[in-house]
Amino acid sequence: MPLLVVLTHRPEFQSRWSGHGHVGALNLSKLTRTQSAAMVSTLTSGKVLPGPLLEQILARTDGVPLFVEELTKAILELGALKDAGDHYEYVGSARAVTIPATLRDSRMARLDRFTPVREIAQIGAAIGRDFSYEMIEAVALMPQAQLDDALARLCASGLAFRRGTPPDAIYTFKHALVQDAAYDSLLRRRRQELHAKIARVIEQRFPNIQATEPEVLAHHLTEAGRIEAAIPLWQAAGELALKRVASAEAIAHLDRGLDLISTLPQSSQRDTDELRLRGLLGTAWTGHKGWPAPEVWNSLHPALALAKSLKRYDALPGIMDVLNSNILSQGRTTEALLSAEETLDLAKATGDTDLRISGHWSACGDCFWAGKLSEVLEHADMVLDLYDIEKHNYLTDVTYLDPRNSSACFASTATWLLGYPDRAVRLNHEKDTHARRRGHPFDLGFALYTGAHEFDERWPFEDLLKRAEECERLGRENSLPVLWANWAPTLYGKALILKGRPAEGIAPLKAGMAWWVAAGGRVGNPTRGAFLAEGMALIGDLDGALSLLDEALEQIERPGWGNAFTTPRSCA
Repeated sequence: MPLLVVLTHRPEFQSRWSGHGHVGALNLSKLTRTQSAAMVSTLTSGKVLPGPLLEQILARTDGVPLFVEELTKAILELGALKDAGDHYEYVGSARAVTIPATLRDSRMARLDRFTPVREIAQIGAAIGRDFSYEMIEAVALMPQAQLDDALARLCASGLAFRRGTPPDAIYTFKHALVQDAAYDSLLRRRRQELHAKIARVIEQRFPNIQATEPEVLAHHLTEAGRIEAAIPLWQAAGELALKRVASAEAIAHLDRGLDLISTLPQSSQRDTDELRLRGLLGTAWTGHKGWPAPEVWNSLHPALALAKSLKRYDALPGIMDVLNSNILSQGRTTEALLSAEETLDLAKATGDTDLRISGHWSACGDCFWAGKLSEVLEHADMVLDLYDIEKHNYLTDVTYLDPRNSSACFASTATWLLGYPDRAVRLNHEKDTHARRRGHPFDLGFALYTGAHEFDERWPFEDLLKRAEECERLGRENSLPVLWANWAPTLYGKALILKGRPAEGIAPLKAGMAWWVAAGGRVGNPTRGAFLAEGMALIGDLDGALSLLDEALEQIERPGWGNAFTTPRSCA
């Protein structure tokens, strides 16, 4: 269904979609004096204000529409003017009106004239930008008639809007600045009391909020000073966000929890909570910035130490696998192999099957990039033997990858490189089917990107393009930059170059490589560089192609880069 979407934002906001051809931007400048005066006239129903007063409004508001509206309404509500038919006059002997200096002062002046309205606005502001009639009724504990009158006055003033009718009504502050003004007027102790009261109401009367939006209750508990009660709710909020693949949202919630933990004295419970928060945070950063991101290491390396000290071996499979991916993605292949070996040793010592899966899973990718292709197949077979889709489903939640799928991605490519293309194609189709059955966007994106189809020149060109398109769509729909900014353009570029359209393939392949390098990624760069060099050679840029091959050869001549040796050498 075609949609026209209109969005407004401040000038400093940078969107990810502004470069698309179907997106247009319209910059709104400040109102001119004539436009501001016309707006004032509309608000006064065409009745003329005293000249000096109008000049003060125009000078003070400086063409900001919201300020023009708020200041004009505040002046009309002061009671210093009287309606004289087609114009306003000063009341009595007054010849001036005291005008609020700022937009905030203007709003507070309007609220301060009606004490019940101010109180309701303050309670509503503590609840949030939106608040329900049921919620504010439970928190305010006012006589119903007084509550209804205050809410009606708040809406009549234009500071808030109502949707629906009580008791099912929802109220929304007209602007976040209105909410801020009301909230900022509360004394610190009163704020804390209100948040504590709101938290109790949610716990006692709105269990659905705690279950589906734990961050709401976590916020009020935090502001009420109930730190230990808030921490597990920030964790729950992060977990729910990760299940929706909302990485940025998860990071915000989990960071709040970690900030609170830092204020608590040392204890085993504190360490347990920190371990869980850090483990989830590492997953969130993986989705948001990719494996090489320093935030992944900074989140998970302390988590690994905590898990070992607490003997929480159940937390280790996800932590150790993602840490291994962080090391490997930066091109530290030898270190990654040692990391996988450590995981397998720990699995043997503890008898933990999930750790064995994690170790073989990590070793599968590490051996692939080290060129140990036969060992890739051995480790992939071990993962397949140990894997149970129901029991090990949680590993995708904590790593964003399914162990069976990602191992099969490397196994199918290794099989092709070992000279068994038909078997590789079968493995490729099997892992694609499994990834689609699992349905996790990041995991499916990895399956679309990685596998035998990357190198098999017999692969249908249309299928390669569809893979790239689906990978990009998954990335954009789920805010996963590594999919839309790295894997999809790289796949586009490779496909176009393989099919003899290098002029079209060079730009997306360069873009994908640039994103990966900027993120700290080094693994795979020689192979990508070889594809790019091939494309540049085909369009006649031999100097550029040779320069790229020199870079690729320089990297693969370091220890641990056997896999990348074939493609650059064959191009050279």
